[in-house]
Amino acid sequence: MTGFADLPARIDALAAEHDQLAVVLLDAFGWAFVQRHGDHPLLRRLEITPASSQFPSTTTAHLTTLYSGLPVTEHGLYEWRCYEPLVGDVIRPLRFALGASNDPLPITPQELFPWPSRCAGATVLQPAPIADTPYGSAAFAGATVRGFDTFEEAVGLLGELPGVTYLYWDAIDATGHREGPSSEAFVQQSLRALDALAKVRTPMLVTADHGQLDVHTTDHLDLFWSELPRHLTRPPAGSARDLFLHVDDPELVITELSARLEHRAQVRRADELFDHIGPRLRERLADVCVLPAPGRMAALTGFPSAEQRFKGHHGGLTPEESQTWIGFQA
Repeated sequence: MTGFADLPARIDALAAEHDQLAVVLLDAFGWAFVQRHGDHPLLRRLEITPASSQFPSTTTAHLTTLYSGLPVTEHGLYEWRCYEPLVGDVIRPLRFALGASNDPLPITPQELFPWPSRCAGATVLQPAPIADTPYGSAAFAGATVRGFDTFEEAVGLLGELPGVTYLYWDAIDATGHREGPSSEAFVQQSLRALDALAKVRTPMLVTADHGQLDVHTTDHLDLFWSELPRHLTRPPAGSARDLFLHVDDPELVITELSARLEHRAQVRRADELFDHIGPRLRERLADVCVLPAPGRMAALTGFPSAEQRFKGHHGGLTPEESQTWIGFQA
């Protein structure tokens, strides 16, 4: 099995071989859903290779890898919420906002994303609501960015534009969060994407950043151990499937939470979950990571989040979350 971090180099190689290349990322359409829809004409036609997501299995980590060419261990933007030293607080990188509010960051997008964009010279197709964002202004520097209203509209452009055209689609992920990946709505949103892409006949690479699994229970860690908030040095980072805690005594927190949560979650040192930690990840990474069991999420009562309403989520290490794929048609 290859890894998602190898994808930028593969795209470069394919772009050198083809005058036209479509690159499509279906957010959250992981390997489990390729197997679910394995008889679809598009998937039967593609040359498919299973791939492993990076940890955490989250959009921020993977989009930043795709746009910078760096693995998460080097670029350091590892989750929906993560500590940013330039701000001195936990932020939401893709929203370019402080973690506890919608206030914009007091830095430039180029300071958050300081690498040359690998999208330079390409055409980038983004859903209209996120086509013009501060994060995107740095991540897509040098690219032609076009917003679209419907996925079908965007797919129709893939065979018309020269060079590399990159299409990002977030509706499968959003539907999974709202309805759950076992829902009929998730199935239909997946089929909508596959049906549209089946009409493309130019060279095309299709992939996903991660998968999703159904969730139904939230464990509030401070209700299991009331002393936990006193040990926090910053607000929580990560998300409800991989809750990262900045704390003053990691070993104590791991011991106390592990004893109380029992089968509900693993509690690990965060630095043990990566095979390598570069300087940027090290200065952003929290001390402890709580990895809930399948079907569960983790939170703290003092830090409310919309994630507690989710019926599907990702970020952890289960195969449903962390196994993805790369498909190609010449």
